[in-house]
Amino acid sequence: MSPSLREVFKSKQTPDGKSRVGFFSKDLKDGKKEWAKLTFMTFGLITIFMFLFLSIYFGSYYLQTSRSTHFSIEVVDLDSIASPYGSVAHPAILGPAIKTAIQDNLSTEPHLGWYESDQSTLQQFRLTSTGQGIDPYTYAEERVLNQDVWGVLIVNSNATSGVWRGLTEGVMWEPTGAMTFLYEEARNFYAGNQYVARIASMVMTTGGNGAATELASQILALGNASAVLTTGAQAGAVVSPFSYNLHNLRPFDQLAGIASTTVGTVYLIIFTFLISVTWNNQGLPLIQDSLIMSSEVLVKLLVPFIAYLWLSLHYSLVSLAFLIDFSRKFGKGGFVVYWMADWITMSALGFVMETMFLWLGPFFPFFLIFWVIFNVTVAFLDVADMATFYRYGYFTPVWNLVDMAKCVIFGTKNHYAQNFAVNLGWLVVWMALLAITVVYQRRNKERENMRKKWEEMKKVDEKEIAR
Repeated sequence: MSPSLREVFKSKQTPDGKSRVGFFSKDLKDGKKEWAKLTFMTFGLITIFMFLFLSIYFGSYYLQTSRSTHFSIEVVDLDSIASPYGSVAHPAILGPAIKTAIQDNLSTEPHLGWYESDQSTLQQFRLTSTGQGIDPYTYAEERVLNQDVWGVLIVNSNATSGVWRGLTEGVMWEPTGAMTFLYEEARNFYAGNQYVARIASMVMTTGGNGAATELASQILALGNASAVLTTGAQAGAVVSPFSYNLHNLRPFDQLAGIASTTVGTVYLIIFTFLISVTWNNQGLPLIQDSLIMSSEVLVKLLVPFIAYLWLSLHYSLVSLAFLIDFSRKFGKGGFVVYWMADWITMSALGFVMETMFLWLGPFFPFFLIFWVIFNVTVAFLDVADMATFYRYGYFTPVWNLVDMAKCVIFGTKNHYAQNFAVNLGWLVVWMALLAITVVYQRRNKERENMRKKWEEMKKVDEKEIAR
């Protein structure tokens, strides 16, 4: 018969007959001392580790604005070399104005890492006796997609000459043809929009406005200014004569992909952690003592590895269920490539946790917090915009998974050989360490059991002698 709620509240004895007392009873004096000691020690450890671990994450955002100069932007000024400044016919207007705008931007925060193409590069775009030089747009696309730079600003060769022809000859002029900015948003959604595209647009707007002001002063200095303005207005070369267009080579156009390349990685670690907890606490103890050493090692290695294969498949299927297109880089095999990336990463993360779980026991949650922060901190923002310390991210499992996921989902640069090599390295090393740990702890456990057995035998012998 179960006790009533009233009896539960008023009971002063345990079911086995032991007495119960209130929290402030003197009978609990010694127990409360131990309880308080353990409680405050736990709170102290949590506080210390909170400052240590959270400092890693918060530090990734610290002074981020001042590091935006790490986002390198190449400026290809074809306007100045096509119509050198000082030319009587049509002096370069936009090229010098853009350079002035960039210098102004460099004196403010945040600013990008602007630099001009060298003369040897610019000469490759010139018309030659054998025909057209290198296409500047092809050059810019290769630079951006190869991730040599974050963006390329092209001041087109017909920027000044096109406007002058519109003013003097009435040839139709499209202002957005003056400048083109190429960048890759999917390389890093946050950096591409918050810094690269936004600041570049500000610089091009400022430079275009400055060039328009200079153009107006040159028109007013002409003897036939009224006629030029009339002709130019009809050709679209008077009102906002210099504008730009943004060319996003790899747009972040699959919003469901945000989960796979950002916060979803946190959940990946959590689900991987569940294998360590349930398997080590619930499953393995049922058979562990009955296994020979080689079987125990194999079970510790193979069971999680197969579990990660199963879990990574369903983690990947969640992304597929929300209609993410995996075919952009590897065609129909894209989903399998993504699944394998998840599997190897899960295994790399998991075997670290499997090993640390055996060593840390009840203190394992502290390591779990560190492991999550250590990996995820470098996965959201771009490492280029963080302090030098965060370059460790290039060698973490999650950063390499995110890089692979962006490649599959958005078609960014393929670093798969490097990414897989890093994560396989984590996997192999920690599988070996796990095997060594299992052997070491099994040996220590048996040594302790033998010692206890020996002590028991000694006591029995002593009793026999005493008789």
